[in-house]
Amino acid sequence: MLATEAEEAAHHGNTRDLYATIKKLSGKFAKPERPVKDRNGRAIPDEEGQKNRWVEHFQELLNRPAPANPPDVPPAESDLPIECGAPTKEEIRSAIKHLKSGKSAGPDNIPAEALKADVETSVELLYPLFCKIWEDEEVPVDWREGYLVKIPKKGDLSSCSNYRGITLLSIPGKVFNRILLNRMKEAVDPHLRDQQAGFRKERSCTDQIATLRIILEQSLEWNSPLYVNFLDY
Repeated sequence: MLATEAEEAAHHGNTRDLYATIKKLSGKFAKPERPVKDRNGRAIPDEEGQKNRWVEHFQELLNRPAPANPPDVPPAESDLPIECGAPTKEEIRSAIKHLKSGKSAGPDNIPAEALKADVETSVELLYPLFCKIWEDEEVPVDWREGYLVKIPKKGDLSSCSNYRGITLLSIPGKVFNRILLNRMKEAVDPHLRDQQAGFRKERSCTDQIATLRIILEQSLEWNSPLYVNFLDY
């Protein structure tokens, strides 16, 4: 039964299967894909023409020209204590264990589940590769490529602007990037303001929403102006 499947997925923390089962129970299925329109609003009937339109759309969306007057960001007053040695086996092991399951693989077709199935073997395989990348300062070609997938949003699905593009990248490449990120976070975090919560460990969205609600309530109570700025990257 679907209800039992949903309960088991929730118990094991498998949100992907849980949401899929909930959609089946609620009768909410993905809308059928429609032929997209060109920039003049005309429907494109043939498959090749639609592919070209998607290429055109994402090239315009992602390949923005550089700003004429880029901001002058001053250098840091002192170097941060970031570890600059080659990745260690312990770092690789930790990064693999933190991979999320159920995610699509990149062009190399290596899913997270393959690395997590035998962590120690994966560590032994990735360690010499990561060391070579570190010494040569050159990443594999597969890591520079990705599958660009379009995710429908609300509204007219014949318009390219009503889709969100995501790129499926190499999972081993993400392990390498996770190691770099962890090193930088450990060095940068002590220098961040206490008010910053985004992209920081153990600072839940729920706490920030509660804080914002309190600020809004106090603003209304004291009849004082309040400005809230939402940034969408």
